[in-house]
Amino acid sequence: MTDVMMVQKKRIARFRKVGRKEGLADVVVRAIQEQIFDGRLVIGSLLPSQEELAERLGVSRPVVREAIRSLVAKGMLDSRQGVGTVVRAVTHEQITAPLSLFLRTCGQEVNLEHLHEVRSILEVGNASLAAEHRSEADVEDLVRIRNEMKAAADNAEVFAELDSEFHIRVSQATQNPLLTLLLGSIQKMMAEVRVLVSRQPDLFDRVMPTHISLLNCIMTQDSAGARAAMREHLQIALEIQKELLDTKAT
Repeated sequence: MTDVMMVQKKRIARFRKVGRKEGLADVVVRAIQEQIFDGRLVIGSLLPSQEELAERLGVSRPVVREAIRSLVAKGMLDSRQGVGTVVRAVTHEQITAPLSLFLRTCGQEVNLEHLHEVRSILEVGNASLAAEHRSEADVEDLVRIRNEMKAAADNAEVFAELDSEFHIRVSQATQNPLLTLLLGSIQKMMAEVRVLVSRQPDLFDRVMPTHISLLNCIMTQDSAGARAAMREHLQIALEIQKELLDTKAT
């Protein structure tokens, strides 16, 4: 048997009986998830039939059906009419949405200061790493977004969208996908704040210079400068947000 055949054999999904315990559907969910996470069930592969899974796992078909329903709801499986149950790719939104939902429903008020603190911890570090690890493609993309932001100086909605894209692109330039996912988890709240401040008459003049400074530091791989530029940018953004809230309160 060749080495390739041995590797393929090792990666074949092998379901074992899970035993008779309470919450069997949850146990089945974990069993299937493990097969997906370790690569035995790859994206696009077809799951065995519910009858076959029930026999392999030593549970009833209703238990398997409930487990599959749960994994479909999580977005890990896709049930297709006339085809069967297929392993699907987990999207960025499916990963970040639960954290975003938790932040909104954890029973505690999340205010501008909280958001600013998280952004400062995350995005200042992003800026530094982006300067160290950015590729030429990253720089080209950031330059394009900068130019589009300049062109959208008089279009508040477009400028806000490009502002969001710029920050996401900086996180991607770190070459660390986890940082992009973490930023994505607060992106919804950040977008809502940007909408609130997007029509401030002096917004462009106040925030655009720090975008330019940050980009210049990333281009020249000035890590310390990028940190300072992002820190200054976030402080200016917080000041504008507070000014807007103070105006609305009076």
